[in-house]
Amino acid sequence: MRRGFKAQAEKLALKHRSNLDLSPQDRLEPKVFLESEGLIVWTPAEVPGIEQTTVEHLTLTDPDSWSGITVREGKLKAIIINSAHPLTRQANTLMHEWAHLELNHKPSRVDRSDGGILLLSDYPADLEEEADWLAACMLAPREGLLHHSRLGLSATDIAAHYGISVQLANWRIGKTGIRRQLGYR
Repeated sequence: MRRGFKAQAEKLALKHRSNLDLSPQDRLEPKVFLESEGLIVWTPAEVPGIEQTTVEHLTLTDPDSWSGITVREGKLKAIIINSAHPLTRQANTLMHEWAHLELNHKPSRVDRSDGGILLLSDYPADLEEEADWLAACMLAPREGLLHHSRLGLSATDIAAHYGISVQLANWRIGKTGIRRQLGYR
C-alpha cells in the first residue's frame, strides 16, 4: 500500500460517516450508504433481463466463484452482490466494490457484456489491498473499534454490532494496533 494510505482511508471513512450523521461507533448500512451515493445495488435476481438459469448458476450451482461486481453503463453504476453469501460478507463486498470506485481505481481488465455494458474486474493486488482497507475503515473505523474495545466488547460482540464477520473484526483490531495499544495478546 502506498505510504500514508491507511491514515487517509481512516479520515475518508470518518468524513463519509459524518455526512451520514454516523459516529465511528455507529453501524453503517452499506446498501443505504451506496444508494445515498447514487449507486444501484442488485442481487442477481434483481438484474433486469437476467435469465433464471443464470441466477441459479450464480447463487446455487457456483456461489463461491464470485462475491460482487461493479457494472457501468453511461453514468449509471451498479454493484451486483452475491445473495448466497452471508450478510456480513455481503457488507464487506459492497464496501470493497464502492472503495474501488471512490478511489478511482483502474482495473487491469474491463469486460463488456453482449449489450455493451462495462463489467469492471481484475484489479492489481495493490489496489485490491487499498479497497480492502477502505472498505474495512468504512464498516469498522479504528476510533469506533477502540471505543468498543475499551468498553470490554469482544471481537464477536464488535462484529455483531457493526454487521461484519468476526474474522474482519479481529483483522481490524489487530491491524490497527488496538490489540497492542490496550495490552491484549
